[in-house]
Amino acid sequence: MVDGPAYCGSTKAFLIVLFSLTAFLPTFFYAQKLFSYSTSPGWSFLHRAMHRSRPDPFPPRAQEELEGQTRMAAKVQEAENKRASKARIREGERGQWWPCATTDVELRELQNEGMISTHWSFTRDSDAPKPEAGEIVMTKAWVERGLSLPCSEFFLSVLNTYGLQPHNICPNSYLLLSNFVTLCEGHLGIRPDIKLWQFFFRVKKETKDKAMVNCGSMTFMLRPNRMYPPHDSHESVRYWNAGWFYEKNASVPEVHEGLPQFVNEPPEELASWSFVPSLALTPILEKVARRISWLVHDGLTGAQLTLSWFSRRIQPLRYNARLMCAYTGADDLLRVTRHDLPADSLKRRFKTLVKIPRGQQVPELFKDIYTNDQCPPLNTLAEENFRTIIRVPVTGDTAEEAPEDDEEEEEQAPRKAALDLQSVPAKLPALKPELAARPPPRNRRRQNHLR
Repeated sequence: MVDGPAYCGSTKAFLIVLFSLTAFLPTFFYAQKLFSYSTSPGWSFLHRAMHRSRPDPFPPRAQEELEGQTRMAAKVQEAENKRASKARIREGERGQWWPCATTDVELRELQNEGMISTHWSFTRDSDAPKPEAGEIVMTKAWVERGLSLPCSEFFLSVLNTYGLQPHNICPNSYLLLSNFVTLCEGHLGIRPDIKLWQFFFRVKKETKDKAMVNCGSMTFMLRPNRMYPPHDSHESVRYWNAGWFYEKNASVPEVHEGLPQFVNEPPEELASWSFVPSLALTPILEKVARRISWLVHDGLTGAQLTLSWFSRRIQPLRYNARLMCAYTGADDLLRVTRHDLPADSLKRRFKTLVKIPRGQQVPELFKDIYTNDQCPPLNTLAEENFRTIIRVPVTGDTAEEAPEDDEEEEEQAPRKAALDLQSVPAKLPALKPELAARPPPRNRRRQNHLR
């Protein structure tokens, strides 16, 4: 027989061990679940055997994990698409036609608004335009920036003067052309003149590996020191050369025969690209330029010019027998449609043309064009309604303005200002002889070493 004290002692030890196991096992299996001990087949079997009847302290979140994985996959795909898009541009497709991405909905919307005719077509995913006889190539970006058929005489004069095809001009230059027409017809009461255009704007070539690109071969840039309505930054027109379509060419009887036949080639540089006309030889154009200078001083901007034609549904590069200053109202034939855009649509579309800084609103139209033939003739205005022109060339020689391209490129890069000895104060502390004889440091590291 076992003595009483010994029996009690062994019982107590047994109870202590049993209590310890009872308290330890749940903690052990909780830790096994938390630290993924269940990867071992033996532990997994033991876990299932011990916890078959009790609820899982960590219930699986299969649905949430699946949604998280889906969102992550979408973000990864979006990043890949952006990377592929940037790589596509870097690989050299800039300046070439892209496969046609035009949709039937987009063209029907332009047709319903009167911007294009009913005679249009497109070939989805076609590599490059191949119009048939009697057709010309158009893009949605050109139409949105003021070009409709039949085109205006001024637009044809631009193509003929510079030897261009419509696709050789960058899309934002179409906006400059439309605003120039609005300035001449709406604020000056005259037809736009190609020499006046050349006085204000120069040609900037778009090249790749020193060769002229095909699509967007050149951009019109405002010449330095010209008093002209300032243009805000234009919104970037990405993939504009993928939104092309065909439209039946339109002529104007006894005026012109329409746009030139499509030639899918880059232009050749002509002498007109660097020509600067002399306004001194044409007094009327000099007076027009002085009037423009006064309008700029009065607050006229490029955004105001855009709002003037865009809000009235006028296409400035479309042929019109009357000037914009003769506009009478909603039923005027200058308009492509009688229906005005709602205020929210007008602001949304305007933001696709002109870049609006974050936090700012679309400007209101406060410098509008003249209407109802109320534009005063220039020869009736007093001298106080004109201002001087900055940097008017005396002759037609372009020698003085030839370095403009190089000057603009140099201005974009930081330049070290040359030391003007005359501007240095006379009373400066004299340098020590050993420092004066020492050559100047070549870089910042060398300069710190000398110190």
